[in-house]
Amino acid sequence: MLPEVLKYFAIALDPIHVGTGGYRLGRVDMSIVREPGTNLPKIPGTSIAGTCRTYAAMQENGKFPQCAGQGQPQGAYQGHCGKHNCPICVTFGFSKGSEASFQGLAQFSDARLVFFPVHSLAGPVWVTCPSVLRDLGITESEPQDGQVRVASGVKTSGKLNLGWLMLDVDRNDFTPTLSNVPSEILKHAVLVSDKMFGHIVNDNLDVRTSVSIDPQTGAAAEGALYTYEAIPRTSVLYFEVVVSDPRYYQIAGQEPLKDNGGNATVKTTLENGLRLFEFLGVGGMNTRGMGRLRMLGLKAGGTK
Repeated sequence: MLPEVLKYFAIALDPIHVGTGGYRLGRVDMSIVREPGTNLPKIPGTSIAGTCRTYAAMQENGKFPQCAGQGQPQGAYQGHCGKHNCPICVTFGFSKGSEASFQGLAQFSDARLVFFPVHSLAGPVWVTCPSVLRDLGITESEPQDGQVRVASGVKTSGKLNLGWLMLDVDRNDFTPTLSNVPSEILKHAVLVSDKMFGHIVNDNLDVRTSVSIDPQTGAAAEGALYTYEAIPRTSVLYFEVVVSDPRYYQIAGQEPLKDNGGNATVKTTLENGLRLFEFLGVGGMNTRGMGRLRMLGLKAGGTK
């Protein structure tokens, strides 16, 4: 029996910063994670999984706080419970050293950009490209590098100005169909070539400047100015979660969640965690107005 593949779309309510873990020389001091082949920003699956685990534990009414590294006095943490009926450990995995370990039934992919917001003289538009849509099962012919195809809501006079970039409008018949993406974004969608998509995205990331404050003077600390980038607000991303069938696994000789709903419990636990991304965010700079990510298509009660 094949694993179940859950598909999720998300829209950034704030800029999203998932950093590379340090400073570097370049356009900004603190850059965000990118795909090595395309150089496009992404949210790593590890960031989604770890954050989702913590939020899912919060939703369990305090039953399994230790399974997300919470709820125990400092120095007294004993690790994951590792029980076969624990929805947190079974869904996200656990490790108890040489005693026992389990990879978890939910496996997360990276969240990739689908529609990227860009300011234009025709108003805000959301840019995408054929290779991104192809991964979603949508086939579109690729425009030439200097051309675009636009949706009906993009009003132009034959050219589309994207700041420093002027592109010829090839056709205005671009009609992507994605059920969970807001219609306002689809009406203002723009299709560019795969090559141009990377340039447009990296030239229109949200770049901010911050400075550390000296607590004694209340003024900016000398030499503490730094810049960082983020995926901008209203970007639409897509990721998958593969849920394995618990009947093919055992924890301490017992089938995971056998008496507690099996796959249904895994999906409920997963989506209970994803629901809190809208309020508590993902990535860094959460105290500076970044991180909130709304999952599209989720209904109340942990069902999709």
